[in-house]
Amino acid sequence: MDGTENVSAYDADGLDLCAGMRRFISEVDDVYAALPENQTIADQRRTYLRMARKYTRQRPAGITVRDVMVPAASHGPIRVRVYQSDRRSADLSPGIVFMHGGGFALGSIESHDCVAAELALASSSVVLSVDYRLAPEHPFPAAFEDANAVWQFALANPERFGLDPDRIIVAGDSAGAALAAAICLDARDKDRAMPRGQLLIYPVLTARGDLPSYEEQADAPMLTAHALEYFWDLYTEAGKHADNPLAAPLMATDLSDLPDCFIATANHDPCRDDGVTFARRLQEAGVRVDLRCAPKLTHGYLRARAMSPAAATEFAAICEAARGLLRDESAAAQDDGDLLA
Repeated sequence: MDGTENVSAYDADGLDLCAGMRRFISEVDDVYAALPENQTIADQRRTYLRMARKYTRQRPAGITVRDVMVPAASHGPIRVRVYQSDRRSADLSPGIVFMHGGGFALGSIESHDCVAAELALASSSVVLSVDYRLAPEHPFPAAFEDANAVWQFALANPERFGLDPDRIIVAGDSAGAALAAAICLDARDKDRAMPRGQLLIYPVLTARGDLPSYEEQADAPMLTAHALEYFWDLYTEAGKHADNPLAAPLMATDLSDLPDCFIATANHDPCRDDGVTFARRLQEAGVRVDLRCAPKLTHGYLRARAMSPAAATEFAAICEAARGLLRDESAAAQDDGDLLA
């Protein structure tokens, strides 16, 4: 669930969107409007990748990129793309384990290549982008197992990537954000070392669809509530795993003792309140958290950052948040009592 996997024919004219976001929506809508309905999942993946490539920028200078294979206990090795900033000032660098969006069913390290590259450069860190298995062929817990395996491997073998093991965070957009949050929950519950922080970009965190934004933004451009339900059904096997916190982190009853968190949301997004609710519950549990909502953007705005100054501003804020988490700076003041004040 990342912004281009199920574009609606929703009329955005009445929404308070920035001009660049409106243009992006129009371009993407035109492409998806010409496609047949009921595409197979294989066709959806091909379409998604074509769309992603259309808005993929050239990798910035100052980045070294390589693909590696990380072993997994439950199946074959996992492909990971490693982005290393040439700005490193020490032998050991901070690191980010990044999970791409796409509704747990679409996307890959290819579809999010320039996002991961720019994040590595802006945060002066090593980014490990995880090519996890996709639903419906591989429903929950496959994606979580892969993401968690890469996190555990990076922590146990930091020298393989030139990482400082004490400065690694987990991050993801949309469905990838749910995987990042689940890694933290699992580490806490198993009393293992946890990431330094969690960076969640327009996260989808509940399969229940019962928060106010699911009704208020049900037919939002770029992602509808119906599309969210479709992808959650693929991942959770029609709701079989919908109550498992490792699939849907908002189902966790206890959010205490988790890493500092930064959450970025968009106003015109049915899963906007996933991030809002998660942030409030983290704060109530004593976890340092910063919540940021982009008022004139939609789900998937990262792809629009080249044509939308507002999206570019949000991406810059996300990169600054990554730097802060890696430096162990306070994610948010905790004494004002209201994240949204």
